[in-house]
Amino acid sequence: MNTTALAFGFAAAVAAAGSMTRGVAAARSCDELLPPAREVRGQKVGPASCLMQEAGVTYEGRAYTRVDIGLDGAVDGFAARVGDYKDYFTNGPDLVFPQTWGPRQVFFGVAKYERAKGASMTIVYPADAAAWNGRVFVTVHGRGRSFKEGNLKPWDRNFDAASPLGDLDRYERLIVAKGYVLVKTNRTSSEGLGEITAALEDGSAVDSIAFNDSARYIMDFTEVARALIVQRLRRAPIHLYMYGHSAGARIGHSINYTPGLNVGRDGKPFFDGLLLDDPAAGTWYPVVMKDGKDVLLATAAEKAAFVPQIDVAHQMYNNIWPPEHPAWMSSSYLENKRNNARILRDKGVGRYRMYEVRGTSHSGGESLPDTLQRGDLQNIDVSKLMDRFIDMLDAWVDQGTAPPPTHSDDPSLGGAGPDGALEHAALALPEIACPLGVYYNYPETVSGATAFAAFTGTGIEPLNGKNVWVDMNRNGVWDYRETPTQAWRRLGLLQPPETLTRDKYIACVQSAADGLRREGFVSDKTADAYVARARTADLMAKDSTKNTGVKKGLKGAG
Repeated sequence: MNTTALAFGFAAAVAAAGSMTRGVAAARSCDELLPPAREVRGQKVGPASCLMQEAGVTYEGRAYTRVDIGLDGAVDGFAARVGDYKDYFTNGPDLVFPQTWGPRQVFFGVAKYERAKGASMTIVYPADAAAWNGRVFVTVHGRGRSFKEGNLKPWDRNFDAASPLGDLDRYERLIVAKGYVLVKTNRTSSEGLGEITAALEDGSAVDSIAFNDSARYIMDFTEVARALIVQRLRRAPIHLYMYGHSAGARIGHSINYTPGLNVGRDGKPFFDGLLLDDPAAGTWYPVVMKDGKDVLLATAAEKAAFVPQIDVAHQMYNNIWPPEHPAWMSSSYLENKRNNARILRDKGVGRYRMYEVRGTSHSGGESLPDTLQRGDLQNIDVSKLMDRFIDMLDAWVDQGTAPPPTHSDDPSLGGAGPDGALEHAALALPEIACPLGVYYNYPETVSGATAFAAFTGTGIEPLNGKNVWVDMNRNGVWDYRETPTQAWRRLGLLQPPETLTRDKYIACVQSAADGLRREGFVSDKTADAYVARARTADLMAKDSTKNTGVKKGLKGAG
């Protein structure tokens, strides 16, 4: 199950992200950054060889240093020989294997990685040490990347002098602009390719694994990055944070849920906070069953070790999760995301929030151009929310300022007031709260990408890329497109006699933006920009695809 591979998703689509201020230095050894090997079950593991190259870059008028590092080494983990997810080399075996197939023999192993096959990271830090906010964000991508498939490059091929930050997505560039040191990690995350070989404890070897759930891989790379930061910026980070998307977010679940995993060599938490973006299939659950009883997070000490975690749940990314799993799990991605929040709430874990976002599938637009559109694909800009999620996590960790409560369209999570209305509904950016059309999964109903169909009042509703009709007016049949006025009346944004006017549109956008601003989900700048755009927006929007609802080659009933 590929939970991250979107056609556009492996390189940031930006025309020219930053500019060069000095040329690329020749590659050289960085072995002085390597930490001592870790000893696990009698075996030495960790990075063993380091190469680096660097360049000076400018982004949004500020100077930065970009360092690309490639590592050779080995990492410990666990794998199975049979069953679903058997090749997910993991450091959270009590989570992964019982939740994906059931009881089976699990083997400890050591797997090797190579910089020539993409084991690498990119570190971007302010050229002026005084501009650093003292924090580090480590980003972890999802499943579906490998050297053999061509979307994971050798360590020294990620940099492009013509666009020196062009391989950073919108969220990563946001992290850089906020004054954080960015550590962007790369790893083989497609299993079954023969790209990664692991030596198992029984003396055998398997070459089908991938680092889909390898927390230790991310932590080992982060230790090298931390050493570089201390060397260059002359002080240790105040806080280490992790951002993960899809399978990368699921690694974050493993780190926070597996007892003793999120612990550094100094005995303190390794990551101080986790921002986890649409965890793959909504898993892993914070559940470990022993003799029919859930024993995870059962003690005060375990709950105290749980670091602040924000999960961002993309409401439109839903599918049937195929592996065998226990009855207490769901086959629905969205229900799994909600169940995760319910379980942590019921266990009394306070340092957790889940924010459900309407109108977006697996992509938040982070890898699309600044127009949020490429070809048929169009997306809402979730970076407007991510901007504040980053700030919320930091304030929670650094100052103990708890963010707003969990927001969801499920009443058991969003809460229902006396009138039955949700108290904390899923987050709706103004383009969703005040719609001029419908975002829908594209090219098919389970896709991680979206397209846009406008309320034109002309013709019939569109078909997606698989010839399935899009029910824009929610009446259960394939028929007419509403005008914006008709849609707003149906949604209760207008009363039956009213028509949509510019003033009413601006008022709706103002109200939606102000509601998000009051709770801290968007900045003042973002809220004001939404209102400014509303004053000139075309109220008769256009589709993002050329599809009008009828495709050539479709045959009638005859």
